[in-house]
Amino acid sequence: MNKKGQALVEFILILPVLLLIVMALIDIGNIFLKKYNLNNDLETVTELYKNGETKELGVYLANENLTLDENKTNEMTTLTLKKTIEITAPGLTNILGKEYEIETKKTFYNEGLNE
Repeated sequence: MNKKGQALVEFILILPVLLLIVMALIDIGNIFLKKYNLNNDLETVTELYKNGETKELGVYLANENLTLDENKTNEMTTLTLKKTIEITAPGLTNILGKEYEIETKKTFYNEGLNE
């Protein structure tokens, strides 16, 4: 009986499943990395917003393909930064869709804003 042939057949049967899992893990890691980078972008956007640099803010958002939503009340402003990323893993696209939107928020007091 040839044990090497049996092991090869078992490996070939399990290989597609392993590849799908690896691709899904890479995409999930990419989502977390993009979310981390989005948090860093929010810090930059917040500084530009607080300093009243609307032109620079618009250029930054356009260059990074970001969407900014602001919600102002009397005392507080909430900035929501969104970005759409592409999912490539075949199994993960069935769960999350081809495009996945990540977002992050920051709330701060309005005092001292240059309006």
